[in-house]
Amino acid sequence: MKLLIVSREERASSLDTLFNGIAKHLDTRIIKLTKTQRNDFTNTVNQLGHENYDRVMIDVPLTRIGKHYKVLRKVSGLILYEQDAWMEFSEHSKYRNKFIKRYRSIGPCRLILTGYYIGERVRSAGLDVVAIPKSYDENHLRNLHIDRDIELGYIGRIKTRVYRDRRPFLEKLVAEHDLQMLRTEPGEEYLRTLNRIKIFVSADIGFREYMAKNFEAMACGCMLFACRQGGQEEERLGFRHMENVVLYDDMDDAQGKLAMLRDNPGLVAAVARKGEELVRERHTMGSRVKPYVEAITAEIMPVQALQRPPSRWRRFFGG
Repeated sequence: MKLLIVSREERASSLDTLFNGIAKHLDTRIIKLTKTQRNDFTNTVNQLGHENYDRVMIDVPLTRIGKHYKVLRKVSGLILYEQDAWMEFSEHSKYRNKFIKRYRSIGPCRLILTGYYIGERVRSAGLDVVAIPKSYDENHLRNLHIDRDIELGYIGRIKTRVYRDRRPFLEKLVAEHDLQMLRTEPGEEYLRTLNRIKIFVSADIGFREYMAKNFEAMACGCMLFACRQGGQEEERLGFRHMENVVLYDDMDDAQGKLAMLRDNPGLVAAVARKGEELVRERHTMGSRVKPYVEAITAEIMPVQALQRPPSRWRRFFGG
């Protein structure tokens, strides 16, 4: 099977380890779009020669494609990797209720989404969905076993509208628990900063899935302190509260557990160790290659018709 992967030069987290792993199993060509090519997505797709491939996997988020999504109707054997589909259900997202409509309008394609609960929600809208969680790049992230001089740390953005619930939560922890909110460049600076943190605070509030930073922090030896996503997400990922992660439900719960953790440094170290073991065993990019190859090569299902609710006449008279 011939596969074309279309990704981006400017990407916060590289997927090269995953893509190169896939290329060991399939006849693969990988193209990385410049920002100019991405902004001119319609013409770029038309010039790819996509008709010469059995499958075309697009690693460009729908939020970046914008109005150009219509050109994807011309692409057969289409696979869309989408890590932001949770925004379909976020009350703070300008893309709320837009993902499913646009995907359905594209026609037959397979969606690879990164959360089990979100995958089920989108699949129920008549779309072909495979859920494969995010992971971490084992070729670049690891425990350096250096001194951890940051007791409580967070790395990431807070100003984007869709993260509206994240900011007040983190700012309260800064004021009352000395949380250090950090920004780093990708690569070596990110690696070394994660390795300085004892407890990594994850604030994926309202996402209903776990972002890549959770796995990355655990791989670097941090104890993960994460918002419980629910919907069997923890069970399917192997996250066990107080064993390999510590989960919180709301601000009061988080503050109580942070106080408990500060009084139990041995527990923090033990949970961090178990968390690192978990992600090294189950959540590397290398471990994702097999399910990706299976998702790419399987037959793509047509878009299913949605069941319309019965009319008022039928509800009244039955039938």
